[in-house]
Amino acid sequence: MTPTAKRAHTVARDLLSLTRSGEADQLATALVSIASSTRRAPAFGDVVGRLVDTFSLAAKDRRRSLRIGEPFTLRLRDHAGMTVRPDRLDPGVAAIVRAIAASVRDDRDTCADQIGEACENADLDQRIRVLAHCLVWTSDLLSTDTTAYPPVLSCFKVAPAGVHSRH
Repeated sequence: MTPTAKRAHTVARDLLSLTRSGEADQLATALVSIASSTRRAPAFGDVVGRLVDTFSLAAKDRRRSLRIGEPFTLRLRDHAGMTVRPDRLDPGVAAIVRAIAASVRDDRDTCADQIGEACENADLDQRIRVLAHCLVWTSDLLSTDTTAYPPVLSCFKVAPAGVHSRH
């Protein structure tokens, strides 16, 4: 593992620990720090990529252990439990959904392109949203009943009906 990949792995693991322990103040500080990406910190895209990989590996393990042979499916829900279409999500969050799906299919090029779309040229608020969704989704998948399938992803902010995100 390269030093950059090792740092991204460590930061992703630490962020997941903070998410799972409920340390809201420390997590908020860490989210802003990583989303702001200083030269000393691992690149934002590397941390997001590591979280996507962690989610993907957990989803693949679950599919294998349950002997599920059908195509990989994600269910997106809003805060009220209603189904959400990816085109109604923030563009960066929608890109992460596509990156996760590509990663589970072992489509590394599409996954990398989607992570790049989610992370590059994004303002700080969007970067925090992307990172927060990755953390919650990965933490939820790792914390749920290992027989729960397909994964259900909660989305924090959805565009109102008739308003669509750009791609």
